[in-house]
Amino acid sequence: MIRIIDATLSRLDDYNLTRDEIYCFIELMGEIGVKDIQLSVNVYYTMDGELPEGFHYYLEVDTSAYIKGIYPEKDENIKLYFTPKQCKNDKEVPYYQINSLEDNTRYELPDNRKLMKVIGLDNLILGGCVAGMEALKKKFCFERLILCPENTYHCATAIASLFLQYKGYAVLTSMMGIGEYAATEQLIMSLHVMDRYMVSRSFRGFLDLREWLENVLGGTISPIAPVLGRKIFYVESGVHVDGILKKPTNYEPYEPELVGLQREVTLGKHSGRNSIRYKIEKLKPGSIALERIDEILEDVKSMCRITGEAVSEDDFIKIIERYERNERNT
Repeated sequence: MIRIIDATLSRLDDYNLTRDEIYCFIELMGEIGVKDIQLSVNVYYTMDGELPEGFHYYLEVDTSAYIKGIYPEKDENIKLYFTPKQCKNDKEVPYYQINSLEDNTRYELPDNRKLMKVIGLDNLILGGCVAGMEALKKKFCFERLILCPENTYHCATAIASLFLQYKGYAVLTSMMGIGEYAATEQLIMSLHVMDRYMVSRSFRGFLDLREWLENVLGGTISPIAPVLGRKIFYVESGVHVDGILKKPTNYEPYEPELVGLQREVTLGKHSGRNSIRYKIEKLKPGSIALERIDEILEDVKSMCRITGEAVSEDDFIKIIERYERNERNT
């Protein structure tokens, strides 16, 4: 069973999330198939313990809150408590920060049926994916391990994906990798492509999650951010346009519509004849300008060199109409 625990809310305490924002986020996660949510103590108390139904909740308790008992110790809505130790109740899962497997410390639990959570191991696969997983297996029981790989070497999502493919109990992630974790959206889509994970589900909910993140974080997500970026299916280069129009699966791991986006051919200095033909047929089907593709291509490249930007659809339509007028007047 693939189990992804999203920890985004627990990484956003500094943003003073409102009840409505928290509720909305949890509901949106449900739309993309994520039913396991990690909360911070602060988020829990903001909600007064009133959490949306149909989810599994995990409460992250830091050392100070644990020692002082400043957290809800007996809430039936909490599936597991991630705590510094395991000594108060059976729902506690101890967590450990482990930066390298070269650490000789042995982490043995008194009950071999209990879970444990490991944070770190950002260099796990630098020596090879298989070697990294096999080394991890020698130290921990995958069936009892919740892994939260960190992203120092930009490998966290790859590590999380591998761990789940090796039948690990669960991984801890966050949207966009907030907190230097694996990115929830990237992990879901990689598993969807490689392992046919949630194969019948639509992931258009990522559009609303992107809007939620932009509103909360106060900025615009990069247009080329994996999965969430608005322009990840924009293509300009002539050879790529030709290939995508003939067989998109050679270039795109999944259809744009699956995540609520659209494929877009942009016109710039790297465009080719197929890009021009495609755009004319899309914007002005049957136009006589189709007979002047080479000249139009040169005009497009010239405009890009002058402006330093791609040609907008409005400007391209003006170019087409100019050629249409010239053709009618000759």
